[in-house]
Amino acid sequence: MLNTLILFLCIILGFISVVIIYNKRVDKSSPFINKYLIFLIISTSIRFIFHLINSIDSSIIPYNVLITIDSIILISSPLFYLYFEDLIFELKYTNQKLLHFLLPSILVIFLIIANISDKNQHLFIGRIIIIMGMLLIIFYFALGFNLLYKNVWFRKSDLKIVQEQNKLIRNWTLFLYFAFLLIFLFRFFMITLYYGFIEYNQHVIWVPAAVWSIIFLKFILTPEIQYGYDFLNQNIAQATKQFVLPQLWETEKNGQEISLSRDVKLSEKINAHIKDYIHQIEEASFHSTIFRNPNLTLDDIATHIKIPSSHISFLFKYHCKETFSDYKKIVRVQDAIKLLENGYLKTSTVESLSIEVGFVTYNTFNVAFKNITGFTTQEFVKRF
Repeated sequence: MLNTLILFLCIILGFISVVIIYNKRVDKSSPFINKYLIFLIISTSIRFIFHLINSIDSSIIPYNVLITIDSIILISSPLFYLYFEDLIFELKYTNQKLLHFLLPSILVIFLIIANISDKNQHLFIGRIIIIMGMLLIIFYFALGFNLLYKNVWFRKSDLKIVQEQNKLIRNWTLFLYFAFLLIFLFRFFMITLYYGFIEYNQHVIWVPAAVWSIIFLKFILTPEIQYGYDFLNQNIAQATKQFVLPQLWETEKNGQEISLSRDVKLSEKINAHIKDYIHQIEEASFHSTIFRNPNLTLDDIATHIKIPSSHISFLFKYHCKETFSDYKKIVRVQDAIKLLENGYLKTSTVESLSIEVGFVTYNTFNVAFKNITGFTTQEFVKRF
């Protein structure tokens, strides 16, 4: 009964996760990372569907078929690594990625052959495949650990909005990495001990299903992890009526206590217009070239969007999590990203790009670009 309940819950949560990812792809708000994640979720859910059927009536699915379905776990290890890789670098798909699945596929084929052979040979070949599979998974865990250790878990930024995204992805990858580690260690430990005994699946399958249920639930509750480190660019691309940078603005309350009497009076006057002001500021930020002015001031923005300068100053002081100086860096780096995506470096230099988007010097541009995106401009361009 426990097996059946947990397996059913896991399959439902997996289905919901796939729907969330699919919806993100339809509205084009999802980056490249989802293809590996969705394959991982689908393959896992299919595996648990077979186990659910087995827990209801063990005579429906032969033991050998169940063992073969369980071998999907070998395919999951490269999916797990490639998901982390694209979460960090958001690289376009290449056929070279298929090489990661060559050895796991060979192992699965050998396991299928072993399953249709006589039992003694099946057990012998099966144990050899298990050992090779364990070595393969250890290899991908080592690759994944090295990747995350160098590029995610200690990633830093001076900007609060980027720090929040870094923390979100760091916590997610730590959770996911060690959840996968727990699942793989548990499954292979049980298979190694009880391989060949038909009831081992029935007794322990609820454990990995429970862990996967927690993974799916966390994903459902925090779907923003899909954006990866390119979340700023993704938000800008999809923004219409909603805020481009919702993480940046405090719309319902002040970011700090208002102490000056003049600011208290100003607050009463503009509170009803806060969201409208933010929309206008973001419209000017991401759909005009005003921020390309290296000497841009709050007064310039106020003139551009026809709002009193005191209102704009109040908004950045009490409702924005970043200083105006850092906000300008964010906008200008996103402007540079758009130009890079449109092939700016094919005819111009990085130095001219920095001047084009409003930075006074190349050095300040380079530091800001690395700080916000995690890449140098050359590294960023290689992703296309």
